[in-house]
Amino acid sequence: MRQCYLCGKGLRKNENKSKDHVPPDCIFPREKPQNLITVPCCIECNKAFKLLDEKMRNLFAVLAGDKSGEVSKIAQHEILRSGRLSKDFLSYTKQHPSLVDDQGNPRLVFYFNNEELERWLIRVVKGLAFHRTRIRISDGAVYKMKVLSEFVPQPSNTFPMEKGLEFRPHFVYGVFQEGNADFWVLIFYDYLMFSITVDMPA
Repeated sequence: MRQCYLCGKGLRKNENKSKDHVPPDCIFPREKPQNLITVPCCIECNKAFKLLDEKMRNLFAVLAGDKSGEVSKIAQHEILRSGRLSKDFLSYTKQHPSLVDDQGNPRLVFYFNNEELERWLIRVVKGLAFHRTRIRISDGAVYKMKVLSEFVPQPSNTFPMEKGLEFRPHFVYGVFQEGNADFWVLIFYDYLMFSITVDMPA
């Protein structure tokens, strides 16, 4: 019996069986790639990420600006038409303690909710790992997330096509193994770069 890649529950057709797009299909433009990755998922887990998928899409696309193309316009429309989403977006923008503009005023800087971001990125890594190996990551695995804001990703279209680049420029990924650890790099819209280290139990 197939299992949900997130919770491990057995999946039964016409009961709890579903598919999850990894990464979520909402991060792509309306004309989506034909080869999007799907993994087996229970209906409950699939529904649990719906709002967070849209929230991360909106944040990433707006921050990436023109680099996210049509998705940025979709995200801006969603945020501007909803008072709740606008307020939520602004709540992540705060004055930096040391950076100032030309007039000496504190610069506004965007800060992610790291708990939300980590939960979402780990889900993406779990899905990519399952797609790659057809095995769930152990529930005993330990995850460590980093926002790689000090790095500016090289445009993905400058690289020869290979595994992990098939969804460029909207999403690029790679994984490197060292001992019992997997080191994942995730790049969204050729702009936002994150790493997730997965330490597997011995």
